[in-house]
Amino acid sequence: MLAVVLTGAALAAAIVLGIEQLYVPLGLAAVPGCFPVALAVAVVAWTRSGYFADVWLSDATDHLIVSAHPDFATAIDQRRAGSR
Repeated sequence: MLAVVLTGAALAAAIVLGIEQLYVPLGLAAVPGCFPVALAVAVVAWTRSGYFADVWLSDATDHLIVSAHPDFATAIDQRRAGSR
């Protein structure tokens, strides 16, 4: 029972900290019996996740702010140059 409570606390912490990769695995782990499956899903999700780009609206809401890997930004610039 303590494991379920601790997993619920870990899920709440992941939500507060915004660690989206852990939402589903920790949610599955909160149900007794799903812990081994959730642990495997968490390991696979964590190892296969990558950082591509983050996009959000600026304060004025008329522009997007994009934080991307340099290779991603270079590829976009090359694609735009090729379409002109």
